[in-house]
Amino acid sequence: MLSGNLCAGQASARLSSLASELISGYESKTGNAKSTVAVFPFNSEVKLEKQRIGFAVSELMAHRFVASGNFTVVERGEIARLLAEQRLQASGAVDSATAVKLGKLAGAGTLLLGNVLKVDGKYQVNARLVNAETAEVVASGYTELEVLAFEDDARVYLNLVPETQALGLYFLTNLRSNANDLPEQTYNTPFGTETISPKSFTLNMLGGGIRYSPSAKTLVDVAYMGNGSGAKNDNGLYGHLKVSSVRALLGYKVRSSGRLRYFVGGGGTSYSLDWTAKTTYYTPTVFFRLEFLPQSRIGLSVSAFYDFIAKTATQNIDWATPPVVARGAKLNKFSIEPTLSVYF
Repeated sequence: MLSGNLCAGQASARLSSLASELISGYESKTGNAKSTVAVFPFNSEVKLEKQRIGFAVSELMAHRFVASGNFTVVERGEIARLLAEQRLQASGAVDSATAVKLGKLAGAGTLLLGNVLKVDGKYQVNARLVNAETAEVVASGYTELEVLAFEDDARVYLNLVPETQALGLYFLTNLRSNANDLPEQTYNTPFGTETISPKSFTLNMLGGGIRYSPSAKTLVDVAYMGNGSGAKNDNGLYGHLKVSSVRALLGYKVRSSGRLRYFVGGGGTSYSLDWTAKTTYYTPTVFFRLEFLPQSRIGLSVSAFYDFIAKTATQNIDWATPPVVARGAKLNKFSIEPTLSVYF
């Protein structure tokens, strides 16, 4: 099964071929002897290390060693445990001397080590098998991988967007069903007596925002939204209700599971409701968000928002006797918001 997955993409196939080259060199030099191999994250520059590029390369190559009859691969969790004990990052650089030491602790006779460089849109991969007892290089090889092909094949292992200082731009649709449970109003006009009977209406606002992660667990979120030229909301009044809003939030990532992330938080929202008269107000807001990352840089999320304050939009009716300020639209405090995000 692992071998089949490995051949799913061009980059994976190249890494599989590189692993096969190392295995052939090992078998030729050792006479087909069986061994336990410890697979370490490949060394890379700091930026690639944060994206877990070296870790992904080593993991994809490890599949070929699993399929080989001559190697037993040390569990990834055991390697991570040993790295943690030495206060080393599981996706970070390990020099040869340290790898030999850790390999012996893991009971490995052979080590898979390597380096990854990013040059002109390609990842250059150097790999080698090392004897854990003598530190001798038993076999070595080299390959190049197209960046996009590799990142597509290895996305399950990668962290292309850093957990801190990440910046996201997103597009939103804020959906709100408004009960508009206001009392009826009766007033006189030159044409007779009229009654305003507020009715429920829906409000869909489009907009965009920016998300910024100052740390792995925190999120700053600022957004603007509005309903453009306004929407007719059959409330017995005239014209179109225009709504715009500015929102600032601070979120906390309560959980991250695979490609799912869960956030809670709060902040404030400013609303402007415009008929013939303008009503503006500010309200504290809390939210819950579920986000799915189909790719490292793409996020699809659904958020639930609750405003603690809601004020009523008004309309001046100058031809009434006497002129009146009709109150005819009140937003629901609860809204649902799907978003599409791009992260950098």
